Amino acid sequence: MRIGILACSVFEPELEKVLQDIKIKQLFKDNIEVTYLHFGLHTNLDKLEKDVTASLDKLTLEYDQVIILYGSKCHYRFFEFLKKYNNIITIKPANCLEAIIGDKVVESYVEGKDIYLTSGWVEKFDELNEFSNSVDNYDRLNQFGMYENAIIGDTGVIKITDEMIFDLYEKIQVPVEVEPVDINIFENLIIDAIKKAINAPQKAK
Repeated sequence: MRIGILACSVFEPELEKVLQDIKIKQLFKDNIEVTYLHFGLHTNLDKLEKDVTASLDKLTLEYDQVIILYGSKCHYRFFEFLKKYNNIITIKPANCLEAIIGDKVVESYVEGKDIYLTSGWVEKFDELNEFSNSVDNYDRLNQFGMYENAIIGDTGVIKITDEMIFDLYEKIQVPVEVEPVDINIFENLIIDAIKKAINAPQKAK
């Protein structure tokens, strides 16, 4: 069985590690391949929808099942424009933060004091500027001022250095902390999605 994964590139650090571990453990015999889309697409919802659907038009023909690593908070019409595809697997978490870091993120929505970020956010932060104008970029950075702290969920897949922390602080002007995160949260999510893909009825494309 051929399984494709369509993912925002913000997942790349953790996803590559998880897929490597899955391969080493020989959990699945199926062929699994990943297609990444640019992180900056999140700042242009029209282009995000266009690129996701264009990719799925191709990938749903190439693979038996396609796992989609995007959530409902990535685009307000997310599930609406996915209706036409019958061989896709979606995930329950609403965005990359919930998928990788878990319940801490959901709980943080209630208090609204802290914003969690993943290692992919830290690595690819500047890509958010690529598909938006200078006014949008300024507004987005100002939105971080709503929070008391930015917390990097450290899964251990990359080394979070003092330089990276300071660089992020310079951009968002909010104190930056680092908290350890169990990568098994994300690994279990991916394993579950792969199992769903394998067990899904084979529908006509």
